[in-house]
This record gives sequence, C-alpha cells and structure tokens, in this order.
Amino acid sequence: MNRVRLSTTVNAERLARARELVAQPDSVLIDRALAALVTIAETERELAALAAQPYDDDPDLAWTPDSGPALPYYGEVPAKVLTLADARRKERR
Repeated sequence: MNRVRLSTTVNAERLARARELVAQPDSVLIDRALAALVTIAETERELAALAAQPYDDDPDLAWTPDSGPALPYYGEVPAKVLTLADARRKERR
C-alpha cells in the first residue's frame, strides 16, 4: 500500500477521544477514519441512486420468476441414484 504524508489541523477534543478509544498511532486513526468516511459516502451514493431509480420501476428487475419445472417424483430417491452417488463418493477418496 502506498503511503502519503498528511498535515492538517483537526478538532483537538475529538482527536484526544479517538486516541483514548483506539490506542494506536495517529496514522491508524486517520486510516480508519478515512475507511469509515469512504464507506459512508459509498452507502449514501448507493441510496441516492436507488431513490432516483428504484428497482420496482425497472421492468428488467421487477419481474416475478417462474416457479420452475415440477419435480418428476416426490418419493424416495431411486436406488440407481443412490448407487451412483456412493460410487462417486468412493472415487473422490
């Protein structure tokens, strides 16, 4: 990871409280704060995009899928299938 030098002025009370809570170097505090800020900003952008273009308004996304084909049987698993599964398990060992 590339590092850059940062020089800035911050709220002294907030920095002191962060130092108490995290007990890590200031570089770690700033990295964690930036990561949190990026996460919040991305979330806000995603929510704004969803508000502007809701899924329900998109016909390609707002469809009810078919239930799919019915199963050919509802009883016990056929013996041939069990035998095949057992043989394949033995091959993997």
